[in-house]
Amino acid sequence: MISQNFSVTPGAAVKILDSQNFEQHVYIHNNHSNKMYLGGSDVSSTNGLHLDNGQFIELRIPQDNELYAISEGTTGDIVVLRPR
Repeated sequence: MISQNFSVTPGAAVKILDSQNFEQHVYIHNNHSNKMYLGGSDVSSTNGLHLDNGQFIELRIPQDNELYAISEGTTGDIVVLRPR
């Protein structure tokens, strides 16, 4: 498993998972005091899957898809745990 920490800003989506030629099983933790939103490159607070501060989620990302995050309020950290 690989654990990566990403600094996510409120102004622009940050790629937190690259596309692969296989389905990815990932664990994501919002290590920030504000909400984070997950989605495609156009993710926003209105179209993203929201994670409350401190929340953890398990996701399966389909083959050839990327995952982006954007924060609410201020810059904060999100942690992604994924297979090699």
